[in-house]
Amino acid sequence: LDNSANPVLRWFLNSMLAATLHSLLVLVTASMAAYALARMRFRGRGVSFALIVGTLFIPPTSLIIPNFLIVDTLNWIDTLTVVVVPGAASAFGVFFLRQFFLSLPRELEEAAVLDGANQWQIFYRVVLPLSKPALATLAVLSFLTNWNDFLWPIFVLFSPEQLTLPPGLGLLQGSYVTDYPVIMAGAALASVPVLILFVLAQRHIIQGVSRSGLKG
Repeated sequence: LDNSANPVLRWFLNSMLAATLHSLLVLVTASMAAYALARMRFRGRGVSFALIVGTLFIPPTSLIIPNFLIVDTLNWIDTLTVVVVPGAASAFGVFFLRQFFLSLPRELEEAAVLDGANQWQIFYRVVLPLSKPALATLAVLSFLTNWNDFLWPIFVLFSPEQLTLPPGLGLLQGSYVTDYPVIMAGAALASVPVLILFVLAQRHIIQGVSRSGLKG
């Protein structure tokens, strides 16, 4: 699977690295934003949340050119950074985690305040440990979104060694010759992390989804 003409294994490793880092970034940004919107009181909180949710209705394809201009200015073109960082500020992640945080009892946070904990300690030591099901669910969804992304990498990755698996496998299908054995092997390889991830996180996913809509 791994040779100079068809570096499928290299594409697989690129996809694994990009999807993993992307998931971690989504968890960091979405959890902090969601906690602020769920627990902190400040002017414009409702408007901010409405604007964030409103971005979910914007077609992703309409953002390709603006995003391309931004990453080109940052000199991220044809690097793995370009498929990791854009999209890390997940509006869905903020909405999903906010709903989950709202379902957590405030008494636990009030008890932490009485024990002398500050806002960051409450978030890090109380809220996040209780939110493992929701965090696991969001991590899986973010991983799958990045793992299966085909359109964006085509626009920003040009070197064969920098490609991720979906656009890389597309190169194996030519106008006159199609390498079906390698394509099938690559497709089977692409399904392995997804199956493993779902088996490991299945319990957390069910808990996270079932609790995230309890309170609005």
